[in-house]
Amino acid sequence: MTDFFYRQLARASNQEKVRPGQTISVKIDLALAHDGTGPDILKNCNGNYQEKPGLSRILFTLDHSFPAPTIQAREFQRDMSVFAKRHGIILFKNGEGVLHQVVAEEEKLNAGMIIVGADGHVATAGAFGAIAFSVSAKQFAKEMFKGSHAMIVPEQIIISLKGKMKKHVMARDIAMHIVHNYGNDIKNKAVLLTGSTIDLFSTSEKMAVCNFLPEGGVATALVLPANERKNDRKQEETGQSNEEQIDIVINCEEMCPMVAVPENPPFFTRVLTLGSKEITVAIAGGCSSGRLEDMKVIAEILEKNKVHPNVTFIITPGSGKIMELMDKLDILSIFRKAGAIIMPPGCGPCPGKHFGVLCDTDTAITTTISNKPGRIGAQGAKIYLASPRTVALSAVKGKITEPK
Repeated sequence: MTDFFYRQLARASNQEKVRPGQTISVKIDLALAHDGTGPDILKNCNGNYQEKPGLSRILFTLDHSFPAPTIQAREFQRDMSVFAKRHGIILFKNGEGVLHQVVAEEEKLNAGMIIVGADGHVATAGAFGAIAFSVSAKQFAKEMFKGSHAMIVPEQIIISLKGKMKKHVMARDIAMHIVHNYGNDIKNKAVLLTGSTIDLFSTSEKMAVCNFLPEGGVATALVLPANERKNDRKQEETGQSNEEQIDIVINCEEMCPMVAVPENPPFFTRVLTLGSKEITVAIAGGCSSGRLEDMKVIAEILEKNKVHPNVTFIITPGSGKIMELMDKLDILSIFRKAGAIIMPPGCGPCPGKHFGVLCDTDTAITTTISNKPGRIGAQGAKIYLASPRTVALSAVKGKITEPK
């Protein structure tokens, strides 16, 4: 079994070997946060840190509430700017986009680098082979200046994805399939992804899977680097047993579009099992599905169809660079003509802190990362999670619809 994950933790903790359950302290290569957790981070710093850290690279974004929807939000953005300047922190504060997309665009993410973030989905960087851990705002405030992260080594689990997906199935559907069918197996573990399907995946697709798996309670998720996957491919091509290398094998050729049903915790099912449930809101974009590939998929549907008159369809590009490319490809025009609403780059309605929140009588289908009660506004709102293709098709049909 590949020891890439343990090997990198050993390197980062300056030890020969590490084992699951061991307490270690790893050097942080990149520390990440945003204005969603920023207030608690600044509160926990309590003005105790006046020096520039210099021990790890620190990056913040304004993406949860930008432009500011309230006076309080704008006041905090000003405070965050002062804090970042004082401590030499990189701050993207002018609408560059959502944290995880900005990091992918602006930082050099290397396989095996250690990332710590005050956000639940920093594992998105696992698409590049980086090892990213989510921590609380309090722990982040303590560790970002030290440049080290105290942790207990999680057990790893290797998942091999094989086979070519059907055209109407997306990487997001694969991620939901994993959480649904292997939730107990992956919880609190480091999920390492390999297999012939990963070889076919674009960077955007890898990011979509790594972004969603934290909803299954994983410690982190990452794609094994290409050199680590060679043996897996050889075994798969020759028909040899993968039992010693792989813990779970998933045939992606058999996958169908999935949807997360709004219960606590949610359960996942095939889209068509829901019948023809009417919706009032559709949401696409943000950190989960706001990349150019996602926008192209939505545009394919909206180019030939109008948004249903009973549906508000909100689309949030993942970054300013993506929005610029959408403009060049005329995608923004397609969206507007179809009746969709285009948000500034960032998180959009997902965290329930910006425009586009739901009321108690809303039923929404979204590409966001959580459908817990009250996530996007009112506690009574019903939120179904799906892929960009399923969301866009449902937006024009006015009801939850499975792509075919």
